[in-house]
Amino acid sequence: MGKSPKPLDLLIERLGVSFRDKSLLDAALLHRSYSAKHRITRDNERLEFLGDSILNACVSDFLFRRFPERDEGELTKIRARLVSRKALKSWGRDIGLEEFVMLSDRMQEFLSSSRTHIIEDTMEAVIGALYIDRGFEATSEFINRHMEKQDFHRVVDFKSRLQEYTVEKFGVIPEYEVVSEEGLPHSRVFSVRVLVQGKEYGEGKGSSKKEAQQEAAGRAYEKLAGEDKEKKDD
Repeated sequence: MGKSPKPLDLLIERLGVSFRDKSLLDAALLHRSYSAKHRITRDNERLEFLGDSILNACVSDFLFRRFPERDEGELTKIRARLVSRKALKSWGRDIGLEEFVMLSDRMQEFLSSSRTHIIEDTMEAVIGALYIDRGFEATSEFINRHMEKQDFHRVVDFKSRLQEYTVEKFGVIPEYEVVSEEGLPHSRVFSVRVLVQGKEYGEGKGSSKKEAQQEAAGRAYEKLAGEDKEKKDD
């Protein structure tokens, strides 16, 4: 026997949104396996279809404003990472969406399996339900709050971007230096700084040298791009 889903009000609290019509959120949690078993004529697939489109539109808008210096190709790659099944599953897990989705007993057994996409699909359906209930602005605010929490130094390959920039502008490649290593052998924290023509432009931290270099590169790229923008504005 599968476990009973938790009350909708708890999910609404976790989402940080309000619904005028809670039946829409209820529908977003209705997996087709549950509908088939209980002979219900609706499920969450139409809302999932809508939510997928709304998510892409909102993330595109967010990235367009967040990264004014990036071209269409780069923005497309970043968006693909942010709306991927892996990203959606992580978002759903953070909310605890698996506690609320309505499934047949058999599908409940596969909820955490990589062979199914129940959490990702339900997350899209929730977005679709919010859009129908509250409109684009409220849905965009909900998605933007989540986007603001993302570590773009991991999402974007700033090392490649910085190298392209410095080679074109200065004819040199960036140099990375390990500043410090802290913590136990199994949980090290690395601090790395990046130098361009001997001048430090950014420092980053991470659980690996590669991760720390990415963060340092991101800070350096944003600083250099910002300096260029200021010169153009002057």
